[in-house]
Amino acid sequence: MFDFLSRLLRFLKSPGPLWGTVVFSLCFVVAASIFFKVSDLAAYWVSAGLFFIGVILSFVFSRTAGFDGALSHFREVIIGSTSIGLVSIKKLSDNPPEVIALQTKTSMQFMGIAGEKFLRAALESGVFFRTNTSVQAVRIMLMDPFSDDMARLSMGENGQSTNRLKIIATIKLLHDLQMKGYKFEVRLYPKTPPLRLLISDNTVTAMSVYSPDSNGWRNAQLIFDAKNCPDSLAPYFCELFNDLWERGLNFNLSQRAEALSSFKQAIDSTMVEVGMVHGRFQPFHHEHFEYVLYGISRSKKCLIGITQPDIGKITGCELLPHRGTSEGNPFSFEERADMIRLSLLDWGVPESRFEIIRFDIDQSDEAFSVLRQEHKNVVQFVRLFSEWEIHKKKIFESAGMKVEIVRSEASQFSTKNVTGTLVRELVESDRNWKDFVPLGTKLVVSSRGKPKRK
Repeated sequence: MFDFLSRLLRFLKSPGPLWGTVVFSLCFVVAASIFFKVSDLAAYWVSAGLFFIGVILSFVFSRTAGFDGALSHFREVIIGSTSIGLVSIKKLSDNPPEVIALQTKTSMQFMGIAGEKFLRAALESGVFFRTNTSVQAVRIMLMDPFSDDMARLSMGENGQSTNRLKIIATIKLLHDLQMKGYKFEVRLYPKTPPLRLLISDNTVTAMSVYSPDSNGWRNAQLIFDAKNCPDSLAPYFCELFNDLWERGLNFNLSQRAEALSSFKQAIDSTMVEVGMVHGRFQPFHHEHFEYVLYGISRSKKCLIGITQPDIGKITGCELLPHRGTSEGNPFSFEERADMIRLSLLDWGVPESRFEIIRFDIDQSDEAFSVLRQEHKNVVQFVRLFSEWEIHKKKIFESAGMKVEIVRSEASQFSTKNVTGTLVRELVESDRNWKDFVPLGTKLVVSSRGKPKRK
């Protein structure tokens, strides 16, 4: 190889105009495309353009640094690539990541926007994944479908919706696999992931960079292997993934899959006529949004009841003390209604599918009286987080309202990964509160500044 490079560099260094070198390179590229019967000519000529640039730079370098310096430069490039474990640079379509995943024996980490096709092929076909018993051995990080970056990532009018639906499909796939007994952990990244990463057995890393106007399969993929390379870059990608994993958002996979998988479906006979969800929404955050979307997906029309609508008349609550404090109730009814409405409209939910109402559960007799005057046979969807929700369930049932429990598979109580208390504290300290709330809440909070403490 070095003998060939030596001859090439001597040719480049020989007297003559630069255009002669370029003509030679062009002939070489055309001959290669014919000989190898290249099918993707567009991608090939992009690579050829980069090759021409490299040839010109080599020509200039050999003129200025001398023949020995140029040869040394080429030698360092080749040896350096070998030392860092760079095995190849290919398009993802030429080297699908599921091929690497199927060779996994001990662990896998994956980070991407959605990756449904890859995860289905890898998890369902791989022997390791079917027999794995450790949830920590397989870690999957997807882009948060609530993320602001969805718009910046997407191209065209429907790009945002398309990418969001891809992530929702992946969440549903993972939930289905989990129900079949597959073991893995899933987190959501609150922004566009910086890279698409696949790490197999902590040794082989496949890495590619996103481009907004591509479906990913035409992107270049770098593959590193640390098995026989002590200086390989593969372990550094493991460290990068672990760092990003710690920044990822925990969420309940079954709750999110159930809430998001059918929120855009057309109205059908399986839906209740009038459903209802409720909460203080102080402020309205992602898990509230998930709950509201679930109610909309189960109802021909969904009422969204804002409890404690008048923050000037807060009453104490023994089961949930922070409900009775001014610090726990900074946003007015109108602000919370705007948070919800703007967030739903941003997701393409028509206003005909929902209605935001005052529902003061602390004055339950009056609240139910008003509700019965306007709506009949309302089905209340309730998530159980604590004894407080069990208490509310009894109130609804004693008022003659049908209650449907949105139940977690693991226990009667659902999990809370995001709380209003957390978000209020983040807003107060001006930290990363925007990672936890939908668009409507961002707009309302940003327009008024920090919540006022009384």
